[in-house]
Amino acid sequence: MKTLLWLSIGLVVYTYLGYGVVIWALVQLKRRFGRTSPATQMTDWPEVTVVIPAYNESSCLPAKLENTFGLSYPAGRMRVLLVTEGSTDGSTEYGLTQQALRGDQLMVLGGTVRRGKIEAMNRAMGYVSTPLVVFTDANTFLNPEALRNLVRRFADPQVGAVAGEKRILTDENEAAAGAGEGLYWKYESFLKRLDAEWYSIVGAAGELFALRTALYEPVEPDTLLDDFVISLRIAARGYRVDYAPDAYAMERPSYSVGEEKK
Repeated sequence: MKTLLWLSIGLVVYTYLGYGVVIWALVQLKRRFGRTSPATQMTDWPEVTVVIPAYNESSCLPAKLENTFGLSYPAGRMRVLLVTEGSTDGSTEYGLTQQALRGDQLMVLGGTVRRGKIEAMNRAMGYVSTPLVVFTDANTFLNPEALRNLVRRFADPQVGAVAGEKRILTDENEAAAGAGEGLYWKYESFLKRLDAEWYSIVGAAGELFALRTALYEPVEPDTLLDDFVISLRIAARGYRVDYAPDAYAMERPSYSVGEEKK
């Protein structure tokens, strides 16, 4: 029983700390003895569709759309697809108003039935005709160069998807719960950087990730972690899932279980 106890404790320690030590050591060896591939440059910026699932996000949408259309990307090469199905707070109506103003730059998929984020993503992909698609949440805001920094990594034909970095915005005097969430994501981002440098990450954060449209596979509706499943399946097909820490999504932390469930 003592042996089983210490093995169990060892597994937990490895999961949260030991893996980080191992992957850090492997990356140091690769830097010293491995070969680095020459950096590839993006010469022709492809068209991109930014998909934003937004169920009852009317409080966020004005700032989100302003942030999205303010991203640095060649004119006419970015489209935005807003999925508001089942919303009851005016999200669809606001989106349609913006669609009338922005023309074919913005498309709104509404509806009266809420089927969940995964079904919203599956539905959206039926309307995506661009070679690349970017998923981002309605309550997150991207740095101005985020789209360029994601897309330029697809210059490597072996890259099937690219994950952005999630950053938690906290003030110094805010609650320990929010600070802890920020610390967790800093460590998670550190591990993703090492994984990508070693070879590939396998789990993207849903707040911001991009992929080749042709590689998307519809996700089963009962899936708990859609972003993880999508990126893992792409990696399983032999493509690399790269990591772009210079493309980041910023959001406020959840300070209660109720808020996190929402």
